[in-house]
Amino acid sequence: MAIYDAVVGRTTHPSVETVYTEVRRRFPGLSPATVYATLELYADLGLIQELSGPVRRYDGQASRHVNLVCQRCGRVIDVADRRLRALEQTVAARARFHVHAVRFELHGICPRCRRRPAARAKEV
Repeated sequence: MAIYDAVVGRTTHPSVETVYTEVRRRFPGLSPATVYATLELYADLGLIQELSGPVRRYDGQASRHVNLVCQRCGRVIDVADRRLRALEQTVAARARFHVHAVRFELHGICPRCRRRPAARAKEV
């Protein structure tokens, strides 16, 4: 449950390392393998979402939303839109596809990084 609490209800989209570091303070005997396996299980059960990218990160927000992932700084911005469920249903019906999991992600450059030169943004 401590691993679950380290992800769900937060807007920080923590990495496996972040979750491990946080939970290990309370449970010093915890292994990284346990954190990886538990987060993977929660993602498979649909309790959390795994984000794609160079670092494995997790989203504890279960409702339909879009993750905007910055390719420079790694920041993830959540954007809710009530039309996502309708889009999902329309696309799945058109392809006669039964959906088990949903992940909406857009990758690009966030407004903060666009205001900075590319060389300085990589220093962050």
